[in-house]
Amino acid sequence: MPRTRISQVHAQLVGERVRAARTGAGMTQQQMADRMGVKQPSIAAIEAGRTNPTLGQLAAIADALGSGLDVQFPSLPRS
Repeated sequence: MPRTRISQVHAQLVGERVRAARTGAGMTQQQMADRMGVKQPSIAAIEAGRTNPTLGQLAAIADALGSGLDVQFPSLPRS
């Protein structure tokens, strides 16, 4: 299914927030992947906005960071 412009913007914003939270926690992509039980390219794709993470992935990211889901999307734009 093709992604809409809005979903691309949201994926990019979520990816930027995930990257900022991960680097702020002093964690590498590989360390986060290990904590989540996924491969490092999955983290890279999320952070680059190439993929829209599922709710389960967002919850796993929050767990890996020791934070809540608000790290990923406290205020995404509506349009």
